[in-house]
Amino acid sequence: MSIDTDRTVESTTANGSDLGASLSVKDLRIAYGEVEAVKGISFDIRPGEFLTLLGPSGCGKTTTLRCIAGLEPASGGSITIGDTVVAAPGKHVQPEKRGINMVFQSYAVWPHMTVARNVGYGLKGVSKQEADHRVEEVLELVGLAPYAQRYGTELSGGQQQRVALARAIVTRPKLLLFDEPLSNLDAGLREQMRFEILELQRAVGITAVYVTHDQTEAMSMSDRVVLLRDGLIEQADTPREMYRRPRSEFAATFVGRANALPATITGSRDRAEVHGIPNPVVAAEAAAGEGASVAAVFRAENVKAGAEAEGLENAWSATVTRFGYLGRTLDVQYAVGDHEVRGELAPDTPLTPGQAITIGVAATDVHFVPRAEA
Repeated sequence: MSIDTDRTVESTTANGSDLGASLSVKDLRIAYGEVEAVKGISFDIRPGEFLTLLGPSGCGKTTTLRCIAGLEPASGGSITIGDTVVAAPGKHVQPEKRGINMVFQSYAVWPHMTVARNVGYGLKGVSKQEADHRVEEVLELVGLAPYAQRYGTELSGGQQQRVALARAIVTRPKLLLFDEPLSNLDAGLREQMRFEILELQRAVGITAVYVTHDQTEAMSMSDRVVLLRDGLIEQADTPREMYRRPRSEFAATFVGRANALPATITGSRDRAEVHGIPNPVVAAEAAAGEGASVAAVFRAENVKAGAEAEGLENAWSATVTRFGYLGRTLDVQYAVGDHEVRGELAPDTPLTPGQAITIGVAATDVHFVPRAEA
């Protein structure tokens, strides 16, 4: 599907306001009895922005999304959509009055209805002429105009996903919420739909909040990412900054393939001792003070081997323990002293298990972040 940017859904609601609304979440808390699933998080979204809530299972991302939608009550804090407070102490605006729509994991395409009827189902109180116009408009936008009279059972998984998207935007919501919408698709279709969802969101201009545990989805689609862990925000940043400048060991290892060696700052603040490695690890940026417990973080793609490792600030004698062919690269695991280090090499690099090799990483590619247990 290619979005027709010359034929987008009109970017105004019935009262003439802009389609995309801002969202402000302040000190949000969500508790179930004695268990607090969300522990006081705050973030803001600009109109038309695409923000992703990322994190492992149980971190609170879906609970937060459902609370924004009005499907879960807030135990504390506030949620404001545009200029309207929809959740606050003593206040809970019902979902249908929040100006939002949600795309779930299940597409909920009714098999006994045509595509056109599925898409137009939510247009209650709209004249038939206006409803037909909106349905025709949005089906053209998502590339389903030729399938308007087909039934749900006659659609592929990707086409059903597009029906769900069309149904979500046809009512012209101020805020569009996605709850892991691609988890039921195969890998190839999931990659295609990532770009289609983003292209559609950009074309229409709706503010979007997307929930996923898949870092590839988060990094490739988002203007900003909010990384959650145990009901708290670990880091909120652009995808580029989160990848290049993680602020914690958890952020470094959850996003991308990173090595995190436990270390202690000694002497100069840009050097740290790693138990089992003879030379200190050197970073380009200073870290915490003397004696601080840190993780020396560096990405697998920044690990050089052989002649390329010579002259780097961090160079170690290593042994190849195993490797796997990934097409574009070799995924290599090395033993360095008492530690394992992962690296990437060109796919045609000759290697054998047990091979002795020198590996290294430049100081500019090393960052000291607080240890997870600290």
